Amino acid sequence: MKTLALYFHIPFCNGKKCEYCNFVSFTNKENLMETYVDALIREIRMRGEKEGKEYKVSSIYFGGGTPSTLKQGMITNILIAIKQNFKLLNNVEITIECNPETATEDKLREYLIAGINRISFGVQTLNDKILALIGRRHDSKQAKAVVGLAKQVGFKNISVDMMIGLPKQTMADVKKMTKFLIKSGVSHVSCYSLILEKGTVMYDKVKVGALTVPSEDETVEMYNFVYDTLSKAGLKRYEVSNFALLDYESKHNQNYWKLGEYLAFGIGGHSYMNDTRFANTEDFDKYIKSIKENTFPIVSVEKLSLSMKREETIMLGLRTREGLNIEEFDYKFGGHILRDKKAEIEFLSSRGFISLRNGCIKVSENAYYVLNSIIMKLI
Repeated sequence: MKTLALYFHIPFCNGKKCEYCNFVSFTNKENLMETYVDALIREIRMRGEKEGKEYKVSSIYFGGGTPSTLKQGMITNILIAIKQNFKLLNNVEITIECNPETATEDKLREYLIAGINRISFGVQTLNDKILALIGRRHDSKQAKAVVGLAKQVGFKNISVDMMIGLPKQTMADVKKMTKFLIKSGVSHVSCYSLILEKGTVMYDKVKVGALTVPSEDETVEMYNFVYDTLSKAGLKRYEVSNFALLDYESKHNQNYWKLGEYLAFGIGGHSYMNDTRFANTEDFDKYIKSIKENTFPIVSVEKLSLSMKREETIMLGLRTREGLNIEEFDYKFGGHILRDKKAEIEFLSSRGFISLRNGCIKVSENAYYVLNSIIMKLI
């Protein structure tokens, strides 16, 4: 039986939207939570009837928005519906994203009892001034406390998000955050560089000069420090932005990077099945209306060509520690990448950007800062 990853989009946020965020999310709509969860559960039943018998679920991920804004019991009800409509692997990974200010002890206990075995906290930085500047609703004290609380409640697999390249951020801020991550004993760290997305508040502020962000060189220096320090502490990089202790790598994310199949539920959810991508509407009212009418709220469908899959396999494979498996790639796409890209591979190898090891093309540890250029040469 084939495996499938499930993603659930919870579009609610506490207070206000982060200034760098371009995800589908809403603030001050707590009155719509029950309506949305009811629709989500109905979509689970609809999908269960269609795909539930063909697959076993390998991972479940609650993202957003901020899933921990949902009222007590709602996450449990969603998980009950999933278990009623899909077959789960015995070692299924179930992750929930939480913000420090909304993850109460009662909610954390609920999540654990409901079967969630991995928790991810959006901390970003421990500099309170920067947190306020980027629109986060928590402070450093809350962030530190909630990680300790999750351990106390019984979570063994705890991930923390941090960001680099933030406005007014210095190397001292990055060092403080990294030191906390190691001292707190978390099992996983995601380290993201700030990306200024059009349509966000921060993009506009930087564009008009109201805010400045660290230079590219400064951000690379921050990233290299995080990489070196986490690696020495046993948190090994297994993807360009992700670090984990042995056996604590995210199964859900690895499925994405291997072009595995996944189903996404809720508004704005993007799915990939049978070589086809399809996306749900981002309009709240249209989503609710569609589900009430027992129709899937899909607004776009794209069949991936062989060349598109080939390019994505290269791009995603090179981002990971394992690299691009040459034999699997050649078999899947009917080519011979070592011959077809001979000049490019020789060029990149001679300069130490990539290596050929264990039947894989791998990006060198100190070459991730030019990863995009390496990918472009090989696709």
